[in-house]
Amino acid sequence: MELREVGFTYNSFPDLNSLSVEDQDLIKKAIDACSHAYAPYSNFKVGAAILTEENQIVIGSNQENSAFPIGQCAERVALYTLAHVYGRQVIDTIAIAVENEHQHTPASPCGSCRQLLAEYRSYQTKPIRLLLSLVKGGPVYEIHDVNDLLPLAFDGKFLGE
Repeated sequence: MELREVGFTYNSFPDLNSLSVEDQDLIKKAIDACSHAYAPYSNFKVGAAILTEENQIVIGSNQENSAFPIGQCAERVALYTLAHVYGRQVIDTIAIAVENEHQHTPASPCGSCRQLLAEYRSYQTKPIRLLLSLVKGGPVYEIHDVNDLLPLAFDGKFLGE
């Protein structure tokens, strides 16, 4: 037997003002996207803002449905919009903001979104940085690469690629 460990480090900033102006602007776009969320069942609103290397910004918000699980997460809405409108551009950073009265720390993407982000990351072969925040303020987490969130991700190699 061989014992192995999987883990990662990330930066935690005390608030939005601790970031660069560019990062603050991207997070503000994710916060604004929360206002377009449709979350009457969970009251867990999420907004996402994608910044590409070509300085395109695409936003998305979660869209729930009473027939679970056919709703869409903010990250997936933004990624699908990016691919549809601009094609598969190289993503630099994705800001994700959460609005929920019970949430006191930034939330990371769900498992399905982690898999989708890992797939997009394998396509572009360079890191995608994540900025995680709350609409009401508080700490901001910076994750250097989406692959850190899903270190043993399923990928095309399993399919004989």
